Amino acid sequence: MTAETTEDYFEIAKGVCEKAGSRLTDTRQHMLEVLLEVNKPLSAYEITEQYNQLIEPKIMTMSVYRILDFLESVHLVHRLQSINKYVVCNHSLGACHHHPPLYLICKSCQHIEEVELADEVINTLTQQAKSVGFSSVGSQVELYSLCTKCKSTIN
Repeated sequence: MTAETTEDYFEIAKGVCEKAGSRLTDTRQHMLEVLLEVNKPLSAYEITEQYNQLIEPKIMTMSVYRILDFLESVHLVHRLQSINKYVVCNHSLGACHHHPPLYLICKSCQHIEEVELADEVINTLTQQAKSVGFSSVGSQVELYSLCTKCKSTIN
């Protein structure tokens, strides 16, 4: 991400936090900076380690979890359930707030791509859930696959 795009991203993030009745504190912004800079899924412990290497004062992992919970609640960060790691939301304008995201996770290198599910897919999944007595209360879909780079090394 370029400096200009990063500045735009943080302006959007500030607006998202304000809309949620909170604010983008320096610590929350630093957490997003770490995730943006590393540009791969990280566990809370990995985020703590990266944060403490780059930013003073140091932060405790318990604080990292609290911040991640907040950032996840306002859809700036997503937790990948299957690998228990966090990534920055690619839809910084809140698109994923309206549509559950689909995460394509490379089984080999853990490269992540976030894509928006088509309305037809969401409707089909919702109807299938209803047909067995469940109602959707929000979700995301994680699909293990191989990215182009890893697939080419196998062939």
